[in-house]
Amino acid sequence: MINQGKELLRQRCKYLSNMEILQLEQAMDFAERAHSGQKRATGEPYIIHPLEVSLILAEYKADIISLIGALLHDVVEDTEITLSEIEQHFGKQVAFIVDGLTKFEKGTIAKEEYSAVNTEKLLSTAILDIRVAAIKLADRLHNMRTLAIKRIEKKIPYANETLLFFSPLAEKLGLYRLQEELEDLAFSYLDSTRYKQFKQTMEGLAKDYNTTFQKFIQKAQLCESNNVIIHVEFRMSPLFKSYNLISEGSPVSDLFTIHVTTKTARNCYTALGIIHSLFEPVPDQFMDEIAIEKHPFLKQLKTKLKINNQIVLVNIQDERTNSFYKNGVFDYLQETNMRNLSELLLGSSIHTIKSISNNSIAFCELISFELFQEEITVFTPTMDVFILPANSNIIDFAYAFNPSLASKMSFAKVNGEVQSLQTILQDMDIVEIHTKSKITANAKWQHHVQTSKAIKEIMEVVEES
Repeated sequence: MINQGKELLRQRCKYLSNMEILQLEQAMDFAERAHSGQKRATGEPYIIHPLEVSLILAEYKADIISLIGALLHDVVEDTEITLSEIEQHFGKQVAFIVDGLTKFEKGTIAKEEYSAVNTEKLLSTAILDIRVAAIKLADRLHNMRTLAIKRIEKKIPYANETLLFFSPLAEKLGLYRLQEELEDLAFSYLDSTRYKQFKQTMEGLAKDYNTTFQKFIQKAQLCESNNVIIHVEFRMSPLFKSYNLISEGSPVSDLFTIHVTTKTARNCYTALGIIHSLFEPVPDQFMDEIAIEKHPFLKQLKTKLKINNQIVLVNIQDERTNSFYKNGVFDYLQETNMRNLSELLLGSSIHTIKSISNNSIAFCELISFELFQEEITVFTPTMDVFILPANSNIIDFAYAFNPSLASKMSFAKVNGEVQSLQTILQDMDIVEIHTKSKITANAKWQHHVQTSKAIKEIMEVVEES
């Protein structure tokens, strides 16, 4: 069983260099010796778990540091091996990652606080090296795959945590296939009957929409003579996401998307023109996420079409964006400074929240809103773009826009109309800030804002006054 796992990992990691394969072999042997004699609750040798975690990452063509970190992620926590030994054998980067994945000793810490302390440690390390989060996600996926052996009272909270924390974290990293499987497994444990029924319903709907997809393909191939469109794919939204959309009243058409890939971002606009000439576009359903950046690595246009009396979502993206959909964060590891990459994907909230929270539980409460909440896009009158957590208000926006102006704000307009500063903003709102010459921010504002940046800035203003 162990040898089969090691051989499968070798086969899946053929994209690595010969030197890296040698390092991988050394890490597999080291981990196997460290976990010798240990078994999981499944009865398998413990080494199977880190091998499976590494196999998940290899599907995304993870780098050698991530793979070694995955193989060793439980070594310090569960064996006598120390971090200094890890560093001696595999270097500082691997040791840093393993440390970030190693839980504190529980001692007498209460369960809620213990979980919060470890979450804070994980995210504080991930903001410096995003690979920590990627390995933790692969670890969670393998644990979800083997969750059946646990008692029901363990399964439900574990599945809930997977949906609330790990699924949105996977989305931040662009690990979409991993996210979908996490959600699928969690949904099946939380409500197996509804899961089976909804899955069957979606499979039936997919057959109907596949006919529409084939119609799109036929027309596009007949008309498209400039080789602008290089690939077309039909995708059904992940099951749990689809279930939530339907529960919130979204139309069935929002559950199915045609993904069109072009060579460059500029070609996306050409493809849009071709597609709109072939099919009737639905009014007011176009979104330009190339000009209005919602995500650093997703450059795409979104539109809706009427085809065969059905409304269909169409995403038009360049090859680079399509590659990010497939490999996520691992597509960019070699192209940017690791810390910059980590902050691009996770934002600045972690640092800010650490500076204002009194303990790990407070940290987790704030981060769950800011990092894992749905997002809205808000504009200034000059069409500068700001991405905020859903349920942010005008004060939150003002501090994201310009803290010094925000602290002097007297009133604001939303879409041209004066609104209370506590007004909750909606997606695509345009907000205009009006100020006085003196500070207007006060301690009461802290009770109305949601974002850590606003809380921090108001605290500093109040302390100075």
